[in-house]
Amino acid sequence: MNPASENSAADPHRWFVFGALAAVYFFVLFHRVSTSVVAPDLIASFQTNATALGLMSSMYFYAYALEQPLVGHLSDRLGPRRVVGCWSLVAALGCVIFGLAPSITWAAIGRGLIGFGVGGVYVPALKAFSQWFRLKEFSTMVGLLMAIGNMGAIVATTPLALSSRAFGWRMSFFLIAAITLSLALVVLLFTRDYHSADGSDKNHADTPMEKAVTSRRQIRFILTSIKFWVLFLIFFGIYGIFVTLQGLWATPYLMSVLHADRLQASQLNMALPIGFTLGAPLFGWIADRFHTRKRQLFIGLLTAIVIFWLVLSLRAQTLDIKEGVVLFFLMGAITGGWLAVLWALIREITPAEGMGFIAGVMNPAPFFGIAVFQVLTGAVLDHVGRIDGVYPPEAFQAAFWVCTLAAVVCLLLSFMIMKTRRVSDRVPENN
Repeated sequence: MNPASENSAADPHRWFVFGALAAVYFFVLFHRVSTSVVAPDLIASFQTNATALGLMSSMYFYAYALEQPLVGHLSDRLGPRRVVGCWSLVAALGCVIFGLAPSITWAAIGRGLIGFGVGGVYVPALKAFSQWFRLKEFSTMVGLLMAIGNMGAIVATTPLALSSRAFGWRMSFFLIAAITLSLALVVLLFTRDYHSADGSDKNHADTPMEKAVTSRRQIRFILTSIKFWVLFLIFFGIYGIFVTLQGLWATPYLMSVLHADRLQASQLNMALPIGFTLGAPLFGWIADRFHTRKRQLFIGLLTAIVIFWLVLSLRAQTLDIKEGVVLFFLMGAITGGWLAVLWALIREITPAEGMGFIAGVMNPAPFFGIAVFQVLTGAVLDHVGRIDGVYPPEAFQAAFWVCTLAAVVCLLLSFMIMKTRRVSDRVPENN
């Protein structure tokens, strides 16, 4: 282990940094799926339809996605602390505007500001982890981050439904605004960015070889590689359809198929983030321990995802409660594991010093995907139409077949990924 790595590994502040960033990321995932639970309230409050609701919800993802290269660049230049703290202030403002919204247009503006604000969390967190933690710990830490984040998705189901029932959906978002503001101040005032022994902000894995890899020429090489953009497209599709289900249509679907009330449906919806919470750190750990098998693990998990979507599409009109819980749990666990392995593959072809920028280019993919699939599935639902003001099971089934087709295409694309080769920052560590 080189001295800088030894210093970062010995500094207990790295765990405070992890905890603070994970707490902020908790609410990133909360916002990502919250509209699914309050969707009936939003439709009633704004007298709107599924297409308009999908467009409003998608503003989060467009804002999130478009800023990611900038966020990655600023994470490398300014440090993760400033980016996470300042961007979280914008997210708090967005929550206030969303809660006050007199129309679907203002709700879309608030949703867009929330998306812009929370968009400055994940990529800076990846940058911070690449600095504070060893290379062999990276996938595990990313998995833990996603697990904690998905606890936010869990809170965005039943607890949010209970809060909305007790206090109204508007007051619930005012409360989230206050919490987000508090976390922003914690990050700005009480965390610090990593500084190596020589006083620089450079990653602990810096070597002359790595400095060569992080040149503009090498970054350009990564961005022009087929592997990078294949991963981009797969990320676009798989995570796009998953969050479209979890974050927008799962609760309305369960209410339609099982005739459950919103609280019961939100409880069933919790199976998705609970599964994700368990699967992400587990497969992140596996990826770190068996790094030579990442490609095989990646394709295997993708195959399982396709199977789950096929089952959901085929059984969309006849699914019972027990089957739904098991299916959603397994889908969440496998998707979480797949995402951890995806970032392991990206890290394997990316130099540590350029992780912020490369992650910033890659990370828009899923959010463009979410934005596209939320609108597309909403249009499919409206095409089938409502019966007595409710979308019937066959409408959701048609939307799920669209998602299944996307998953199949992603699986086929995955076979284009060549075996990952280690970048020069994978230097041997004596520990």
